[in-house]
Amino acid sequence: MKGKKPTIKDVAMRAEVSPTTVSMVLNGKHASIPQETQQRVRRAAEELNYCFDFMARALVTRKTNIIGVVIPDISNSFFSESVRHLQVELARRGYDIILCNSEEKVENDLHYIRLLAGRNVDGLILAPSAEALTEKYAGEVRSSLDDLGIPYLFLDRYYNDEDPKVVVDNVASSYRIAKYLLDCGHTKIGAISGPLTLNSSYNRLDGLKRALAEQGLSIPDEYIYEGKYDFETGRRGGEKLMKTDVTAIFAFSDMQAYGVYEIAKSLGKRIPNDISVVGFDDTFYSAVIDEPLTTMRQPVKEIAEEACRMILGLIGGEERERSLHLPAELIVRKSVKEL
Repeated sequence: MKGKKPTIKDVAMRAEVSPTTVSMVLNGKHASIPQETQQRVRRAAEELNYCFDFMARALVTRKTNIIGVVIPDISNSFFSESVRHLQVELARRGYDIILCNSEEKVENDLHYIRLLAGRNVDGLILAPSAEALTEKYAGEVRSSLDDLGIPYLFLDRYYNDEDPKVVVDNVASSYRIAKYLLDCGHTKIGAISGPLTLNSSYNRLDGLKRALAEQGLSIPDEYIYEGKYDFETGRRGGEKLMKTDVTAIFAFSDMQAYGVYEIAKSLGKRIPNDISVVGFDDTFYSAVIDEPLTTMRQPVKEIAEEACRMILGLIGGEERERSLHLPAELIVRKSVKEL
């Protein structure tokens, strides 16, 4: 076989079956084929280093069995974990993914949407960049998606309530952790948010405001620090808020909370004795750092599973719910002091 690309007929000869049987096994349509025959076909394909011609199949079926996934920041633990679960769940259903990282830039969103459309993906799962969600660019991104005619849904970030999407219920989740702080006696609560163009940020702020309003309280502007969902924002926001009289800081991501921990230590302040801190995400380190972090655990696996189910339903033209808001779970640890 040296110098010659193996064909489906070569695999069939090696496995001593018909080319149709090989095609059925490699296409995942092998329910009626004996297990021993399936194993023989796969072994023959591996021995010959056979590469399945997906483009040829796509010409016949008009499907590539590929889903395009565009996320804004692969270093964000929520998105990296989401992609891991997306890949596992889609593979289980016979689909592969092409992953694109926009680096929070709208020009990359637009480029990757067109690139994936050119690769004839069957569907798109998109978490737009913060820039793409601004009024300046929202229309261009939406038009780009709609003009291509490819089924799509939004993950975590979206434009309006009518969008097909799977997200955490940020308002209810933020309200719950804010209510926990209030129940612990904290009435002066500072907030460190992500970009307030993001629905996750303004919805979490909304949940906090609702919990305060029930107690006849409000949050002054000087108690809010807007930045990114990163460590440095937590550090800067924590430094600013600890110059006020807040007794607790609600960081809208665990990574921001870690920045608060670091600046508190450098300022000689102890958590929770001098300042209470809560986060949002429940990444691995939140349970193992000194003074483990009280936070909201996002249902990342469930979000990914529902996104897979929904995008495949949209591809298949099935009538299913087009918007899911999943609850986060309050995880109480040791970073909040009862006053």
